[in-house]
Amino acid sequence: MKRAFVLRSLFAVLAALLVFGSLCAWLLQRQYLDDKREEIKSVFRTLTVSGIDGDYGTLAKKLSKGGADGLRVTFISPSGKVLGDSAADPEKMENHLSRPEVAAAEKSGYGEDTRYSSTLKSRMFYAAEKLPDGTVLRLAISMGSLSDHVWSLLPALLAAMLLAIAIVPPLVMRMSKRILQPLQEIVLSLQTLNAGGYGKDLSPPRYEEFVPIVDEINTLSRKISRTLSDLTVERRRIRYLLNNMTEGMAVLDSAGRILILNRSAASFFGAKGDLVNQDLLCLTRDPKITDATQLALREGKASVFDLPVTADKRVLRISVTPVAKEKSMDQSGGVVLLITDVTAVRRSEQIRSEFFANASHELKTPLTSIKGFAELMETGIVNDPAQSRRYLELIWQETERMIGLISDILKLSELESRASEIDRRSVSLLMVARKVAESLSVQAQEKQVAVRVEGDDGFLDANPDRMTQLVLNLLDNAIKYNVQGGRADVFVRTEDGRVILTVADTGVGIPKEAQERVFERFYRVDKSRSRRLGGTGLGLSIVKHIVGLYKGKIRLRSEPGKGTEITVTLPVGP
Repeated sequence: MKRAFVLRSLFAVLAALLVFGSLCAWLLQRQYLDDKREEIKSVFRTLTVSGIDGDYGTLAKKLSKGGADGLRVTFISPSGKVLGDSAADPEKMENHLSRPEVAAAEKSGYGEDTRYSSTLKSRMFYAAEKLPDGTVLRLAISMGSLSDHVWSLLPALLAAMLLAIAIVPPLVMRMSKRILQPLQEIVLSLQTLNAGGYGKDLSPPRYEEFVPIVDEINTLSRKISRTLSDLTVERRRIRYLLNNMTEGMAVLDSAGRILILNRSAASFFGAKGDLVNQDLLCLTRDPKITDATQLALREGKASVFDLPVTADKRVLRISVTPVAKEKSMDQSGGVVLLITDVTAVRRSEQIRSEFFANASHELKTPLTSIKGFAELMETGIVNDPAQSRRYLELIWQETERMIGLISDILKLSELESRASEIDRRSVSLLMVARKVAESLSVQAQEKQVAVRVEGDDGFLDANPDRMTQLVLNLLDNAIKYNVQGGRADVFVRTEDGRVILTVADTGVGIPKEAQERVFERFYRVDKSRSRRLGGTGLGLSIVKHIVGLYKGKIRLRSEPGKGTEITVTLPVGP
């Protein structure tokens, strides 16, 4: 910048000197011509007053000697013939009627012109005046002396230019340094601001002319500081909201590159690292997602579909929505991907569908039996009273089974509709277990299963009926699915503010592949055995819902042929 400032200043000074020299030369030339014009006019006046004395040639030479240096005198007749000339033989000179100054004098009485003379080999100034007798008197003065005067200015002009070249650069450098120093201080202060010092005011400048600039910079700095602070807070808020969404979200630009990717979306696809500004293929290569994205980008069509994930048996709901282009915001469009884990929803729908199918089937079977036995008895085919009683017993058994099934369905429905238990009191889980064991003593004797109930009192804040249902379903299964001469043990203990109920049997056990599903509604390991024993397939499902209602935990351990152990952990307080 300093170098450019120096060069421009020097150029300006040299240009000014050239203009000044040219102006001086023009003024000198004008003054010279004015002086010569006055001399010529005085000659005209003298000759006009004194008149022509003698021949034209002698008079021309006389006037030339008596006039200015280099004065040439020529007399021209009205026809243009040269009558006399102080510098040449008139007989040898051509007709001068076409000369501009002569023509002007013939027309208006006076004329002048400046041109190069081939006779005198010099640039001449010509002035012509028409005399009273009609003769034209032309006087000419050489411009050579003027050129000498003009060229005499050149050494002074060159000296001035050299002096300017020697003086101007150092002088301009000093001036520019003084001018640029406060600007450099402001630049250093701005660099400090750019390094993260927004909001800090610059120190007052030494020159009052820079005070408005510094004040404006300080105002802008404070505004930038506030804006950056607001943007930082907003960015953190948005990042916090996006990363704490259970749904995954990815925003793509018009080229399919990732602009925004929250934590859930990366987790759903098992992506690691920073994928912002990366292609969608770096996140997932699933053809359904890539095809839907391309369709949204090309044609602006939205799509929603389920995506099964075989690795962890999840179902993801993928919503692909195109983003419209905004000319006012200079947005070129893109795509928003919304990923929702609908595994639980789809599982719930499947369970609900299976529930209705199983419930219909479980109700249809006893109703079909009841209808069949009733039709047989109605037709009168059965005449044996013993056989009739047998059919009536079967109808009664199927009716009881249907009532028990409906009762369990109602219990399960009630448990699912409750968010918390309201009728709570202090209950001894050990006393509940003993009462349940006593109520099931007949079934235990029929199966020759020894039932043992031991442990602490196990007091907890709960609904007595719920605890009875819990223990009843567990102990009933332990007796039903036991072997002849087996054993069912119920143990209650209190530990770290929790009551732990353990029901263990020596029955048939549960295969490993079925252990995760035994708590589902209507699920049976051995359907023929369960129906034969009168099971509804809802007992363990009811147990699971009661445990969930009390924020407890349930654990199952089983081995086929050796028995099953179910442990329920419930908090003492509400």
